[in-house]
Amino acid sequence: MPIQHRGLRTFCTAAEHLSFKKAANELCLTPSAVSHQISDLEEDLGTKLFKRLTRSISLTQDGSHLYQEINPYLRAIDDATSKIRKQKALHPVLVQMPEFFASELLMPRMSSFSDTYPDIDLQIEGQGITDELNPAADINIVLSRKTPNAVKVAKLFPIRYVPACSAQQKEQWEMEGITELDAIKKATILLHKARPNAWEQWAENAGVTNLRPKKIIYVDSMFALSRAAEQSVGIALMPLPVSQDWFDSGSLVALHEFHLITEDYYWLALNGNSNRNISLVFWRWLLEIFNQEGKL
Repeated sequence: MPIQHRGLRTFCTAAEHLSFKKAANELCLTPSAVSHQISDLEEDLGTKLFKRLTRSISLTQDGSHLYQEINPYLRAIDDATSKIRKQKALHPVLVQMPEFFASELLMPRMSSFSDTYPDIDLQIEGQGITDELNPAADINIVLSRKTPNAVKVAKLFPIRYVPACSAQQKEQWEMEGITELDAIKKATILLHKARPNAWEQWAENAGVTNLRPKKIIYVDSMFALSRAAEQSVGIALMPLPVSQDWFDSGSLVALHEFHLITEDYYWLALNGNSNRNISLVFWRWLLEIFNQEGKL
């Protein structure tokens, strides 16, 4: 199976900086998307390319060898394409959005936008839980219960939560005669630090009593939460429709039919920056894409 060129470029950028975060900034990705691409590349190659330490990363022997072999070729490709790119004037648009939205919803659809609008240089800036809105962004995509303060705003879609785990974990419980509801009441649950009361709210609205989890594991990112559930660490409350691809691929399965409907919405917020007309092109494209997919 051929290795994807995108994964190799992401690997070389991370190897050059020895930082997933710096690589993400350079590639206009989120750190979690960079980590995911490199993990996929490592799985394809059957070897580890980085040693992941608490606060740093370093290349393994295989990683160092791969970097030395392919980096010159990627640089040659960059040089050749940049000569052509310089012949065309690109219009930059800076868009800030939550990291999970970027990795799960936007990136899989970006090729469609790039093919349709090759003259727009879309720059994606990820927003973590504790990050503030960037006023320099042309567009902010915001998860909020309140209408953002901006020149122009539009609702994208609301968020609802459903308990989910890996298919393997569900099969194991079925073999042991444990019902889905019993598993929810007694298993390890995964909880996002930004939503500490989410499980209580879900249980109350679903009419589930005696929720006594074996253990609670707190995480600070939706991607970490999703991966932990996928790897059978516990049960997570997954946000829909943002995480729909995890269910469609079979990585996660729902454990209960009740969805916790929230008042949280994803909003589009257009700022009054200089390239407003160009920003509106991306704005309208987003609305059209999510209308077509039935998320609005």
